[in-house]
Amino acid sequence: MADVNLVIPVRRWRQFIQTPPAPFYNTFNAMLAHFRDVTVEGDHVKWAQSVGLIEAVLRLARSGLSDAAGQGDSLAPGTIDDRFDVSTITGHYMNFHSRGQQSVLYYEEAGQGRPIVFLHTAGSDSRQYRYVLANAKLQEQWHMFAFDLPFHGRSDPGPKWWETKYLLTTETYSDWVRDFVKHLELHRPVIVGSSMAGALVLYLAAEYGTEFSAAISLEGGFGTKGRYVPWTNHPMVHPGFFLQSWVRGLMAPQSPEEWQRLTLWQYAQGGPGVYQGDTYFYSVDWLKAGRHVGPAKCPLWILTGEYDYSCTPEDGREAADRLVGIFIEMKGVGHFSMSENPLLFLRYISPILEEILNSEW
Repeated sequence: MADVNLVIPVRRWRQFIQTPPAPFYNTFNAMLAHFRDVTVEGDHVKWAQSVGLIEAVLRLARSGLSDAAGQGDSLAPGTIDDRFDVSTITGHYMNFHSRGQQSVLYYEEAGQGRPIVFLHTAGSDSRQYRYVLANAKLQEQWHMFAFDLPFHGRSDPGPKWWETKYLLTTETYSDWVRDFVKHLELHRPVIVGSSMAGALVLYLAAEYGTEFSAAISLEGGFGTKGRYVPWTNHPMVHPGFFLQSWVRGLMAPQSPEEWQRLTLWQYAQGGPGVYQGDTYFYSVDWLKAGRHVGPAKCPLWILTGEYDYSCTPEDGREAADRLVGIFIEMKGVGHFSMSENPLLFLRYISPILEEILNSEW
């Protein structure tokens, strides 16, 4: 008798093996999260331990093995050309004071002009915006900042972090971001955040919008459930291996494979329990805190990737209607637009940034 059985109805399977697959059919985990009739039976721990192998075997069933076909012109990680030069990015450490505590925070900056702050996704760090900060055209007009939240990347967890379980809340998250802006004395920057940070941007735009000249929420909505799972911090499951398979289904199959794999590599490096603590905010605390969030107090754009099942385009439209923002669906991209396909992402965000530059806000 099998330890694990995967239940995939025939109609779902037929969609899965298409090349390229339709949104939410690109991996088993994507189907599992989005469709109730796709399930796992048996020993769920063994499924979580083997999820990477399971996904790899299932991808072999897709004709042509081309679920990472690439999207237009690509730029290999580490490449330097006229548009991108990572040597122009400067990294800093700072003594960071927030919520009555001090820790060491890491941030990067590039360019000159109006200030703009980029916020990374759950369980990752500011490297996701490396090729946005390195873009020569943006550097001419924008003073860009991206920082690692406490507990993430090169930032420290904070004092006596080992004595409590890390669970991120809306209040703590909001204070961290606003205090970072105050520390650097940035005057009404544009705020950009993705995934859990996209949700926070909605909150900041509604509650503290006068502190920002504009807000751009990437993959931000009000109904994100199902991301707070035990397998991301289970003693019998390797979180790095599990997370790579868990989040791969959030990316578009057309995104260049090298960018997908780099995004996954960064996800595999998070500290123990950090992703789970982040998704507590995203899938638990935010669902409560966001209930009464009203219209944005600054210009707001909400962009959602076509292949994002965690925050679908429908979720993005709902958030835009509720906060009186502008919604844009990003075709051919998924949840990690800025890191899984930075060239395509820049084609979506650049016109928005140009409009903000030409405004009087």
